Amino acid sequence: MFKNSTFAKRRSSLDNISKQRKKYPDIVKAVIDISDVVLEILDARFIEETRNKDIEEYIKKKGKKILYVINKIDLADAEKVMGLIKSENLYPYALISCKERIGSNILRDKIKIEASRVKNRYNRKQVGIIGYPNTGKSSVINRLVGKPAAKISSEAGFTKNMQKIRLSKDVLLLDAPGVIPLKEDANIHGRDLIKQARIGIKDYNKVREPEMIAFELMKKYPGVFEKYYNIEANGDYDLLIEQLGRKRNFLKKGGVVNEDKTARSILKDWQENKIKVE
Repeated sequence: MFKNSTFAKRRSSLDNISKQRKKYPDIVKAVIDISDVVLEILDARFIEETRNKDIEEYIKKKGKKILYVINKIDLADAEKVMGLIKSENLYPYALISCKERIGSNILRDKIKIEASRVKNRYNRKQVGIIGYPNTGKSSVINRLVGKPAAKISSEAGFTKNMQKIRLSKDVLLLDAPGVIPLKEDANIHGRDLIKQARIGIKDYNKVREPEMIAFELMKKYPGVFEKYYNIEANGDYDLLIEQLGRKRNFLKKGGVVNEDKTARSILKDWQENKIKVE
């Protein structure tokens, strides 16, 4: 089912995609250049996958402090998160859950502390905020300021320009577009498409090859999907799709299961955090 990939057929659209995407890293770098401190928003479930190490290197090269903000902590194993923070030396850090309203006050205090340590000629400190799409960057900003100040979307580049948001009289937040590293091109590399769909960057309605992604998810997390859907498939993807499609009445003419629709429904459940990985 998955051997005859169609990725190679999409090269004709690569130039246009690249032009649209290349401008966003430039804006992110401009935000970093004028920031005193930079927050990198990470998804607690996918810390390594949502780190932009190229941007981190650029921040360090500019001599700026990074504060790692680990969001969606309510959806992750806290012990594993703390282990990763230690092993990867992600200090200073802050744990937060916008949904559960956890950690926003502590984060606000840490921002002020880190900003106060920076000496500049201006009274107001500027704090840049970067992150992959769908890590909750805009939600973090809205929790910090206590009102809807940043627009929310999981799509890369939804915030197209720098947004300036006042945190306090002494601290100004600079919201940068959510950026996927240029080397990750989901239109060419299947592995990147799978990663981006898994962490929610590519919406279940818009991904290509939903069956391949659902197949890879099932392979990566054995037993999890069978348990959630209460289907005994014993690791057999085709059997899971067949039974789930009939269970949800996702049928085409002739009573054949609509595999695309069924796979997208699995991705929808995954991206909406209904399926938990223990």
